[in-house]
Amino acid sequence: MVNHNIDKRHYTLRSGITIFPSQDEEIDQILTELTQKVPAQFILLVDVTGQVITARGTQHKADLVALGSLVAGDIAASQEIARLTGEYQDYQMVLREGQTMHTIIMAAGVHLALLIQISNDVPLGWGRMLIRQAAYQLVDILNKPVPETEQTAPPSALAEFESEDIPDLFNDALDELWS
Repeated sequence: MVNHNIDKRHYTLRSGITIFPSQDEEIDQILTELTQKVPAQFILLVDVTGQVITARGTQHKADLVALGSLVAGDIAASQEIARLTGEYQDYQMVLREGQTMHTIIMAAGVHLALLIQISNDVPLGWGRMLIRQAAYQLVDILNKPVPETEQTAPPSALAEFESEDIPDLFNDALDELWS
């Protein structure tokens, strides 16, 4: 996973979803299987704000942060086009056919988006079917109850900071800077 969660506790994404270690492992397994079955050259999983969750495969020196933002923006734009034209449905899929690779961007529920690159030798129907199944599985993982042992992870080192009065901390830091 791109998000290096060293202490194996949960992490919360900007979109508000929290991914726990057991979910992280299941996500990893689904994407590994997808990489092998399709076969995918590159997979990027982001939340709807564009925050990168994981990437695998050949990235061709891609800036993952920029790519994640573009994927999220592409999904949002495609969904709005579909709404305006009366063709909206859950799990929207956008296909870009290339000379050597096809790029498929798919919404995985309301929180996630997938970008998958496959060789143009892979039949599109096969790729679309497997990618759609993976998107459904990702949503199921996020909707599944998480074991209580994972939910009650020890507080982070930032917990004390988060409870402090931020304006006072900011003013103190400025005072120290100027004195």
